[in-house]
Amino acid sequence: MTRLPASPSAARIVLVCGLSLFIIFGIRLSFSVFFAEFVLAEGWSSEAAATIFSLNMLVFAITAPLAGLALDRYGPRPVFGLGACLMAGGLWLCSEARSLDDLRLAYGFVFGAGLGITGLGPQASVIASWVGPAQRGRALGIAFAGTGAGSLVFVPLANELITQYDWRGAYLALAMICLLLLLPLLTIGLRRPPAAAQTRARPAQRNGNWRALLRMPAFWALMLVGLTALGPLRSLTVHQVALMESAGVARSLAAAVVGAAGVLASVGFVTMGWVSDRHGRTAAFSIGAAGLLGAVGLLLAMQTGASAGLLAAYAVLYALGEATRSSQSTALASDIFHRQGLGAINGLVGGMFGLGAALGPWLVGRIHDESGSYTGGLLLVAALALVSLVAFVIAGQKARAPTTSATDSA
Repeated sequence: MTRLPASPSAARIVLVCGLSLFIIFGIRLSFSVFFAEFVLAEGWSSEAAATIFSLNMLVFAITAPLAGLALDRYGPRPVFGLGACLMAGGLWLCSEARSLDDLRLAYGFVFGAGLGITGLGPQASVIASWVGPAQRGRALGIAFAGTGAGSLVFVPLANELITQYDWRGAYLALAMICLLLLLPLLTIGLRRPPAAAQTRARPAQRNGNWRALLRMPAFWALMLVGLTALGPLRSLTVHQVALMESAGVARSLAAAVVGAAGVLASVGFVTMGWVSDRHGRTAAFSIGAAGLLGAVGLLLAMQTGASAGLLAAYAVLYALGEATRSSQSTALASDIFHRQGLGAINGLVGGMFGLGAALGPWLVGRIHDESGSYTGGLLLVAALALVSLVAFVIAGQKARAPTTSATDSA
């Protein structure tokens, strides 16, 4: 069930992407620990602290499509190398920050640009260019499992670093990890597939293809999926530790719960990848949506008191949501619109990921500050999760027939 692609080169690409995502998203998902520190130790409001992450995701949304276009043209090594350098530089600037505005610049702009270049959409395009549709769900699942495993290591690590050295020292340590581990991994381990190096679409063909694409309902449904897929999930990513802590859960225990959810998500990515290849992308995405809605329900219940059972169940349901939303969205995009350029189409999906992830945490923080409760924000998360499910079903149903005419126009 978990076999890597038969080609040794393709298998290596999947493994390198998985290891890089382990680092990238381990660092990214550790923001929930930093967020709790900003709110409880620095005294910043939830909305103000959430703007750091939201600005990061806005920059991510802008750079991901540009990174996708650059990948189609230049290949992964120079593009991802630049992204890793920006990540390291942004985290180093975070370690030198002395104000909220400094963090917005460092984490929001510089680190956000690095994340957009090396994020899920661009990484998915590299994997999809090496792996055909029959194994694409499993390949993406194996690589994206690195995101869940990363949270297991980096969320508790960030908490320990903050305890020992404060949050500035923690950011400096993470910057060194990006520079010394991530940068060599991406620049040495990845390369352009032979077919992509030999086949280039002519500009006139590309333009005609994109004009047809913009007239397709399935394309706009997919963009709505991107907008609402990670927004709800990242809202929980940012606020979950602070929410649990407000319910009386020790921060170290909350971080451990998030880490456990990461381990379960790693298993879920691979399992749901198999479900996706065997039973369809929509089936896998629907299971994840149900898990995410269940996680929201448990967080609502925690506001009146948390128990070990609630925390364990939350880790399981959150993991199901994490394991399906990005992987299945990019798999569907690659299946339907691969002739438009895998980098370009997945870059657009990644950009929508970033836009939704920018708005969701900020809105939840704003609602919390105005109401004094997370109830309204969690209900918003549930509504967005339902919208993403409906849009995914529409994209999956309407894609096959229109795709033929659009791609044949090339």
